[in-house]
Amino acid sequence: MNIKVTEEDIKKIGNTKYNEGGFLAIVCDGDTSNTEEILLRSILKYFGDEYKVIKAEEDIWETFNGEEVYDILFITNLPYEIYDMIK
Repeated sequence: MNIKVTEEDIKKIGNTKYNEGGFLAIVCDGDTSNTEEILLRSILKYFGDEYKVIKAEEDIWETFNGEEVYDILFITNLPYEIYDMIK
């Protein structure tokens, strides 16, 4: 099965996106991070074969209520300015 992606799909990955040293960083929920990583890799290829997830880090933090939250941070080598230009 092939899934066709577009550049706009990158806006639908994760719950937080930010500029990490000039590159796109995306925070995903730990429960969906495996699926989102697969989609992210496919979406990055839309921009060019040179764009990849270069680092994945676990982030475990506590809410104000004391609940533990498990997130995954994906750092890409896609320049943030490219991401920022997407509508």
